[in-house]
Amino acid sequence: MVILCCVRCVSKQALAQREKAQMQQDIERLLPPVPSSFSHGDSVRLIQNWTLGIRLYKNNCASCHGIFGESKDTIPNFSKVQFDDYKSAFLARDSTNHAVMAKMTEEELNNVFLFLIDIKRS
Repeated sequence: MVILCCVRCVSKQALAQREKAQMQQDIERLLPPVPSSFSHGDSVRLIQNWTLGIRLYKNNCASCHGIFGESKDTIPNFSKVQFDDYKSAFLARDSTNHAVMAKMTEEELNNVFLFLIDIKRS
């Protein structure tokens, strides 16, 4: 019984490590270039925000909106109006809006949008 528990624990740890490595590969693949006009501090903050946006997107949005192979393998091509409408619905707690949004804060949603908007520019 003890051996079985150890095997399961090791398997869970190995799976978690593979998922973490895959997330890091996705982040490295998807990070857009930082504009050269940014200061070092601004570049670091932008990369942190993009990284958070990528993680949140992968965990909350990708099953329907793709880019990680779970459905469509494309980046959503939302227009500014669609982003604004989505955020307005989020702020109004519109019950017809995506259930996923109930799991995120406004700041987290902004990081997802920052990532999606900037990746379209690269």
